[in-house]
Amino acid sequence: MVAAPAFAETARDATELARTYEGALVYIPGGQGAEQGTVADLAVHLFDVPAVVLYMHGCSGLIEIAHAAGRMYAEAGYVFVAPDSFARSDKPVSCRPEGPEGGLHRAVLSWRQAEVGHAIAQIRALTQAPIILAGHSEGAITAATFTGAPLVARVIEGWTCNAGWPEYIGLAAPEAEPVLSLVGKRDPWFRLPVLRGDCGEFMDTNDRSVVFTAPDPLFDQHWTSGDAGVQALILEFLRDQL
Repeated sequence: MVAAPAFAETARDATELARTYEGALVYIPGGQGAEQGTVADLAVHLFDVPAVVLYMHGCSGLIEIAHAAGRMYAEAGYVFVAPDSFARSDKPVSCRPEGPEGGLHRAVLSWRQAEVGHAIAQIRALTQAPIILAGHSEGAITAATFTGAPLVARVIEGWTCNAGWPEYIGLAAPEAEPVLSLVGKRDPWFRLPVLRGDCGEFMDTNDRSVVFTAPDPLFDQHWTSGDAGVQALILEFLRDQL
């Protein structure tokens, strides 16, 4: 009997990364505004699209937050691809949403960054359309810190860019890549002092940080883009970049 590979060995394993891409959640623009598909459908849907939104889900996986994002972007005319980190054969727990409690698997960030790089390579084999990197929560940390391929813009939701671990801190986007950051001032995931703040302190003149403060009802929410006004803000930001 062969022992299962150690977690560290599977982080960038080609087979494991292929699982995350092949299991991706896909939404494409359609006659009804947004249609769900698979990565196998992408080859015939990547012509004449303004951009591809590569979306990184949070630590809970492809839950309704990801589906809502997919519908929003596809209805706006973008192709939406969200790799499934939980499609890996070995996936350590990185959070407990009921707490909420995060930081249970520090190395998860490098895992998620590897998933981004792999997905970009697969998308680039099909199209040269601009790629927007977006993410929520753990996916937002990934979007904020990813390096390795040019992007047209980044959308970071539910992250402060502040942390106790140095590799989690700040923004890796170069000046040529505009960033939109969205966070509630009292997001319950960021109660620890080391996690407080917002990405604005790491931004250049091409970027925008939006912090929802009281009495805005989003001031204590982790998911803000379910709000119609926030959706309009995101889509306007992206239109300005394309």
